[in-house]
Amino acid sequence: MADRSKAEVVHGLFGVNIEQQGRGFYVALEMLAIARGVYLAHQEDPVNRAGLLDDGDGVAYKRTSHDLARRIATNTKIAEGDEELGKAVELDSPETLETLRALFSSLLVEIPGRRSQPSWFGAHIYPFVGELIHYDAVDRKINHRGASAKKREQASKLKDNRKGPSIERYLFRDGGGWAYKVLRSDRDLGRKAATRQGLGDLVRDSGTPLGNLAKALSAHDFDYDEEPYEDSSEKHIELYEGLSPWPGLLRNGAHNIVVRTTTPRAKRTESLMHWVPYCLARHQLHLARRKLGFADGESILLDFGNEATPLRSGSQKSLTDFRNYITNAIDIQAKEMIGKAESEGDEAKKSRYEHFAKEVGNAAASPRSFFSETLAAVGALNATTGRRHFTMKPPMLEALVSATVPQGTEMEFDQFCALLYKNYGLVTENKVAATSPLAHDVDPSVLDHNGKAFREKLAAIGLLTQYSDATSMVRGEPR
Repeated sequence: MADRSKAEVVHGLFGVNIEQQGRGFYVALEMLAIARGVYLAHQEDPVNRAGLLDDGDGVAYKRTSHDLARRIATNTKIAEGDEELGKAVELDSPETLETLRALFSSLLVEIPGRRSQPSWFGAHIYPFVGELIHYDAVDRKINHRGASAKKREQASKLKDNRKGPSIERYLFRDGGGWAYKVLRSDRDLGRKAATRQGLGDLVRDSGTPLGNLAKALSAHDFDYDEEPYEDSSEKHIELYEGLSPWPGLLRNGAHNIVVRTTTPRAKRTESLMHWVPYCLARHQLHLARRKLGFADGESILLDFGNEATPLRSGSQKSLTDFRNYITNAIDIQAKEMIGKAESEGDEAKKSRYEHFAKEVGNAAASPRSFFSETLAAVGALNATTGRRHFTMKPPMLEALVSATVPQGTEMEFDQFCALLYKNYGLVTENKVAATSPLAHDVDPSVLDHNGKAFREKLAAIGLLTQYSDATSMVRGEPR
């Protein structure tokens, strides 16, 4: 009952289930898995199935588990007593299995702050090519009934009390569904068409040796979708576009990222992996602040220096404030839902929400952690624990530039900094800070030094060209 109340309150506030378990890269992994699944369903039945990003009442897609590749990567059997993994796919030697293990273990998504190696179902493969993209899965007791002939044959080799891979949500918690719905509900049809084509390039079969290998291994997965899965969860997701600019910012940024045909496929994927979770975390913060009565957008100090300064202290304080805003907004949302239940005469709901409101401090820990741990995972914070402040590590900075600067264009450095503030509330140097509420909090000389450090970081990753002492140009792709 407590979990149900929490889910209802969180969904009512943010329009989507936001939990710590689905933080960071899991948002983008889920979105790409949906897009890949739609591509697979449409590829095999183009007449009856909607295509990528098409409108409609729901989404149908085919889910791939990649349970075999993930078990190879983590050296995990389905359960004690299994035959060797190599025999299961008729590999010719132990050396071949070790080679596969070395390859796929190097392709696992790194989750910052993880203290130990996860089980196979907690390990996800980085989606560098379409054939590597997969859905979530868990270990479940194997059910022979209703299975296909192939699955029954696989299951017959296993003991009846065994557990086996089962496709279902574990770390995917609807954040990716939110992102996919944002993209497919784009009313700018030209942008949507270009995004569809660019995203399709990332999720379709690559035909590369790595892709062919992944596809061959997936043919030996225990669980997979034979028919498209009808996902009803997206119908319940609310975008709240009238309250937050971030759905629109996600669309524009994703479009700018995926249409960069001159940028390697892996780099476009990496930028999307960082941009999508970042937008959801900022969307969450914006909605929390709106619930608390803030009419303006938040300003965020990005610290690019190497030492403690008043700017860093201000950035650390902002992070603490933002986390508190999320907790306080959930508390207000719960109280509003109590009032609504009371006005409707629904005593059961009222009682549940009242119980939740008493525990809101603890109950808000998971959605609050989603915000800070997502930003830490994608590199928008300096660390996952300890004294944290806002910054941009190279992969996140590349994603930010790629999402902001249109393909094939350049932008003068000061103009770029002004655009970061206008669109995202990001404060990087003294000229921008002068127009923000932070103008009187940090000395201009500190902000000037920070702006120079920001310029140097852009140059170091090849995204800024210094033409003269007075002219520096930012571009979306390294030269």
